[in-house]
Amino acid sequence: MTNQFIKPHVVVPPTSKVPRCFIAIVLFLAAGLGLENAACGSDPLEVFLEKHCVRCHGPENEEGDVRLHQLSRDFKSGIDSHHWGEALEKVNSGEMPPAGEPQPTQEEISTFVANLDSRLKEGRAARMAARPPVSHYRLSRKEYQNTVYDLLGVRYDPTKPGELNEDTLWHGFERIGSELSLSPSHIDRYYRAAELILDRAFPTTSSEPRKVHKTAAELRYGGGKAQQEALDRFGIKRPLRYLLFPGNVQNALSSNWFGRTGPEHSGLYKFRIQASGVRPTGGQPAHLSIGKRTGEETVDGLIEFDITAPEDSPQVYEFEVFLEMPTSLHFCVVATDVVDRRAGAAFRNALSSRGGYIFTHSSETLLLNPNAPQMFDDKGNGIFSTVLLDWIQWEGPLVTESEKSRRNDLVPPDDAPPEVVAAHLQRFAERAWRRPVKMEELEAYLQAYRFEREAGEKTADAFRVAMVGVLTSRHFIYLVEGAPAARERLNDWELASRLSYFLWSSMPDDILFNAAQAGSLNGDGLKQEVDRMLTDNRIHRLVDDFSRQWLQLHRVGMFPPDKKLYPVYDAWLETSMRSEPIEYFREMFVKNLPIDSFIDSDWTMANARLCDFYGLPEPKSDGFQRVALKPEDHRGGLLTMGAILGLTSDGTRHRPVHRGVWVSESIFNKTPPPPPANVDAIEPNPPKSPKATLREKIEAHRNDANCAACHARIDPLGLAWDNYDAIGQWRTHEKVAAGLGEDPLVDPSGVLPDGRSFEDSVQFKQLLLEDRDQISRAFIEHLCTYALRRVLTVDDREEVAAIEAEAKKHDYRVKDVVRAVALSNLIRKR
Repeated sequence: MTNQFIKPHVVVPPTSKVPRCFIAIVLFLAAGLGLENAACGSDPLEVFLEKHCVRCHGPENEEGDVRLHQLSRDFKSGIDSHHWGEALEKVNSGEMPPAGEPQPTQEEISTFVANLDSRLKEGRAARMAARPPVSHYRLSRKEYQNTVYDLLGVRYDPTKPGELNEDTLWHGFERIGSELSLSPSHIDRYYRAAELILDRAFPTTSSEPRKVHKTAAELRYGGGKAQQEALDRFGIKRPLRYLLFPGNVQNALSSNWFGRTGPEHSGLYKFRIQASGVRPTGGQPAHLSIGKRTGEETVDGLIEFDITAPEDSPQVYEFEVFLEMPTSLHFCVVATDVVDRRAGAAFRNALSSRGGYIFTHSSETLLLNPNAPQMFDDKGNGIFSTVLLDWIQWEGPLVTESEKSRRNDLVPPDDAPPEVVAAHLQRFAERAWRRPVKMEELEAYLQAYRFEREAGEKTADAFRVAMVGVLTSRHFIYLVEGAPAARERLNDWELASRLSYFLWSSMPDDILFNAAQAGSLNGDGLKQEVDRMLTDNRIHRLVDDFSRQWLQLHRVGMFPPDKKLYPVYDAWLETSMRSEPIEYFREMFVKNLPIDSFIDSDWTMANARLCDFYGLPEPKSDGFQRVALKPEDHRGGLLTMGAILGLTSDGTRHRPVHRGVWVSESIFNKTPPPPPANVDAIEPNPPKSPKATLREKIEAHRNDANCAACHARIDPLGLAWDNYDAIGQWRTHEKVAAGLGEDPLVDPSGVLPDGRSFEDSVQFKQLLLEDRDQISRAFIEHLCTYALRRVLTVDDREEVAAIEAEAKKHDYRVKDVVRAVALSNLIRKR
């Protein structure tokens, strides 16, 4: 297995992974400066290898599939420096040579480590001197979106079909520079994006906010005149309400409600709704999703929320959402139990037809229509989780004064002379490119402006052509670090951008720009800026983006669970699961909690849907709340969350090996090698054989000599969670579809490679906490990979160790760890 300290300064990350056993060999063989090119009798490193390594890993033997002569001795190229670096650590810690082998003396170890360390440093210096003087890191789509907003106050969605290409992921990270290439299709889309962004920043026609209010009578009953007359005859004073039920979608917004609506009306809209919910006794709260219709029963949710307000005390809910106009949106009540579109077609039609169902209150439905389908029991409890809607209101597009201020004085006046136009463009380019800009750098853009003016275009329209050029320049699309004259450290402007894209996923603000201009991003000045940035509201972008990428949450729902096997799984549960680790990370960051809580805790962050799924008391308010856990809840920490347990499953069954790989990568920052070619898949249980657990099948699989070594390291990390099924539900027996006998008991016990054993996930988490320093180091490495936008190398080892030492002083508290990374020497290194 390898960690993410890989070959330094390569353009493309390695695609092959090296087995842990290989590292183990390299660990103490690693000192191998060369069996081929060094005289064993004179070089202390070769003496060490000959005495302690060659017997098992030399030309005549290759335990662990490696021989020392296969390793590069060219430390300047750094081809195997990552192996040598881990070798140094393992030998220095006493982990290698392994127990049972002759052990070197302390003097031998000291000599070996000193010599190897010296050569690694010499190689690092040579590589730093030889590396390209300028590095480019393309902005991810999310960073581009944030940068456009912070630069111009324009809301733009790069994930919309036809906009920017999807980012390539590397182990979940979407901002690794070597992965983010630029193709002709990218360039074309960047030009279209720049045009659209400037259209919104400087519209040709005024687009004042418009407001539309719709009552339940208007939405459901076409005004409700006839229905109101019926209510009057019965003497019912309650107003008409719109009954939204699961298994159907209903209109929530039509563009024509506002009158003429076009792309110029795209922007931020405020949505308000007064509603309440009814649910079965002990059932789920009603959940309302509002978005573009994707099927007869589904929408792609833009607004999602639980409705916990009771029927007699409706609540007003308010949201802000970015809308690309013109558009249409629909309501969808999301619940496990729905009014099926096939078996319940007549039922649904009776509910949906305008004249067939009048609703005011659960106690009055039978009075109004004795033949109506039953939606409530005799006590007013819902048969299904339903939403009772009173009215809705849309208002927009909304532009704040802060957003408008970012565009002030960007475009020169109509009668501006050339020097004023040039000054305006220079000012805009310096903000967009995040550094001082010389006038000669803008000559091509000014020439384009002059050409447009000579062709008869107005000043504003001609200047816009130059602005498009600035927004499609590599200096905007990329973070550019370095200069033709090679240097090892970032200048203040580059450091400002590295800090802002690390902590805010966006460009520096005016205060950070001014600090760079003043040259004060060092010492106390740097500490002051980092502390300010950590308390700015934009820090939540780090919480959202880093946690999502580190934990590989893009994999949640990648293999939708089989509805027959997991009937309680629904779209809102999946969305809630995906949000839980992010909200958990947010709580740890805001409260500055030690990283131990990533492994185990007596609390979690949950909403009503997750509480129902986990069997926890429902929170008293909407959204995610901190919820206390008891031992019998079988939860606590990241590893028992539904998202983490589910993202490694295949939709039908849990996958212990995949769970082990995830733990190895995300918690220990060790990436196991891929399985050997032509390894047979684990087949389902034969109908006429005794029922067997997946663990039993894996153990038979491990008898293959090609698989045993890696499985011994991976499997315990995944088998510890066997009490949780494919969607993260607790169980004591594994449900086996075919076979003879009862469903077998789950066995979550195991033995770690170092010999420590555990009986279940609770004991396993305690063993993980014993490895606190190792887990903290891995977390720091993930943070550094995110911050630096590249894979770490052996050349970063000393700086990472310094961050770890600083973080340990503060008990590895999450915000303090982030602060230590931001203030480190590593963050200032090119």
